[in-house]
Amino acid sequence: MIALIDRFNQVSMHDPSQDIVDLYKHIPEINELDNRAQPICRPLFSHSSLPDVMELEIVEVKDFDFKSKFSYFVHVHHNQPLWAKNLDVIPRKILDEVRSGNGKLIFDNTLEGKSIEGDEFLNPFYESIDKLKLPTENIYFITNNLIAEKTHQDYDRENKINIVSVMWNVFDIQRLKGEKNLPMKVRADMEYKYKSVNIFKIKHFLKINRTNRDERDIFMLFLNFEKLLDKCLVSFPELHKWPDYPDMFYKYTQNENIEDLKSQLPFDIDETDETNHGPAGLGKGMFNADLPFDPIHYRDTFISIVMGAFPFDTSGYHLHSSTFNPMYCGHPIIQFAPYKTLDVMKQYGFKTFDKWWDESYDNEKDDWKRLQMIMDLVLKLSDYDEKDLLNMYEDMRETLQHNINIIEDYDIKTNLYDRIYDE
Repeated sequence: MIALIDRFNQVSMHDPSQDIVDLYKHIPEINELDNRAQPICRPLFSHSSLPDVMELEIVEVKDFDFKSKFSYFVHVHHNQPLWAKNLDVIPRKILDEVRSGNGKLIFDNTLEGKSIEGDEFLNPFYESIDKLKLPTENIYFITNNLIAEKTHQDYDRENKINIVSVMWNVFDIQRLKGEKNLPMKVRADMEYKYKSVNIFKIKHFLKINRTNRDERDIFMLFLNFEKLLDKCLVSFPELHKWPDYPDMFYKYTQNENIEDLKSQLPFDIDETDETNHGPAGLGKGMFNADLPFDPIHYRDTFISIVMGAFPFDTSGYHLHSSTFNPMYCGHPIIQFAPYKTLDVMKQYGFKTFDKWWDESYDNEKDDWKRLQMIMDLVLKLSDYDEKDLLNMYEDMRETLQHNINIIEDYDIKTNLYDRIYDE
């Protein structure tokens, strides 16, 4: 299978060339401030890693005669309605060939997983597709939204595009292993053995969040207020620039506690954090929220506290590396994510941890109450001593290994390639 590339679909999301930025002059919304009040400008369409991951034949558009079938991949912007409304910026030759039925146009949303309902995506997307007279059977949308296919199935339309939900960050573990950012092999028995030998240096919790948001601030303020930071390994650079904390967390968000936490920032877990400060981007002196850290931190802690990407979005279940990396490394998780996320995970075959602690937080519809229930659970578990935690970890080894095996066995051919190229 052939994947076509050109300057348009090879541009970096983080560092677009000026000629590509100029294509979007009529779309000022691409100029934004990130959560740290740093300016960012991301093109609506950029380089997708999917052709390389699926081992497709890569051909330059300028060298292609368009006498055979092809695919054209673009990674899409985090503002879904915005890019969906502006498909016409894609090169005209590509749109013409897709319109003729000669090519597949594949939108890569693997790094995100927001809701696709109505005006949030499907309505503007189909309006653009119809306006450009693109054949829906040749349009693919690959997303990390784990319920997107069900949402699309219920959408009222006859001729529909192809939507494929994938656990992208499960695939991505293979890349991280290849780059030596995760262990090549993990066995729950060996993780237990390591923890038993090093029991008095193992901390209760691992808390990783380089991107600051209100709920993540609140959790850090909770840890500080309850004097739990010494029981945690933490990566956290700074508080949100424009906080809007709910009144129910007043105990944690008093100015004295905020200032005390600020005086301890940043929490650099290792040298990958220490050198990862500055404006958004890649390289020295820049801030990369996705930069891998030393996986030894999973061995040196018992439980990962996961703050999901979109915990308030009950129509888009997006689980990323903060969920799957610790599970691959033999960690149980406590997760602030959308209502009923643990149920969605079970539908994908995972086992959760209700045998060892109360997971009723997953059934709480009120998002902020759900967060409070998680903090109450963390506070309760913080009273366990190291031997209690080690005994619990020993008891859950079968569940941990089950989850490791699911991640190891989740192959890209069955779950992605075959669903695009089933002919």
